[in-house]
Amino acid sequence: MKIDDIDKFFESDQDREFMEKYVEKLAKKLAHTDRWVDRVWERIKGDLDGSIEHMLKWYNSDTYRDREYNKGYQPREELLWVLFEVAERHGEECTDEEVDLYANTFTRSIYKLGSYAIQIMDGQGSIIAIDKIK
Repeated sequence: MKIDDIDKFFESDQDREFMEKYVEKLAKKLAHTDRWVDRVWERIKGDLDGSIEHMLKWYNSDTYRDREYNKGYQPREELLWVLFEVAERHGEECTDEEVDLYANTFTRSIYKLGSYAIQIMDGQGSIIAIDKIK
């Protein structure tokens, strides 16, 4: 494909239709995430620490990990990603001292929710790390 062909494609009705569908798909995905964040927040806001401890206990249990590995999966932790979104929306930014204690070179973002520091760390992949604030 030549550059002129690419330019023609981007100016065509076909491209406009493609972009509209793509933006619509992104908007649906964001709306879905927003609903999950609201849903989780409503469930945990009365007992933040107890809810976070419960999630961590489940995701770190041998029962859960073994079940996921037996299905051929790296253990999935979708609710922890939603929990990060909850912390981003309803939590607080960590203080400089807390950042020094809990963040590292790979930390993208870190927030405090209840008495936990919740962060995304990026390296060859991305993970959620949750630490009890001392």
